[in-house]
Amino acid sequence: MIRGKVNNFNPEHDFGFLKGTDKNKVFFHGSSVENKTKNEIEIGQAVEYQIAQGKKGPQAVKVRVIE
Repeated sequence: MIRGKVNNFNPEHDFGFLKGTDKNKVFFHGSSVENKTKNEIEIGQAVEYQIAQGKKGPQAVKVRVIE
């Protein structure tokens, strides 16, 4: 699992970006968050996630808010 934080999130479109401890940003979809709803996701929250290949490139999956 990779640790990082929610860099930005658009609840209207249900997607955003995470920034890992390695400083790389990665796309995530709100449906990949396992323990929160899209209305509970906040910028700056600490998360753990895995990387998978999506249709348009790497994306975060199995995202869990840990804060």
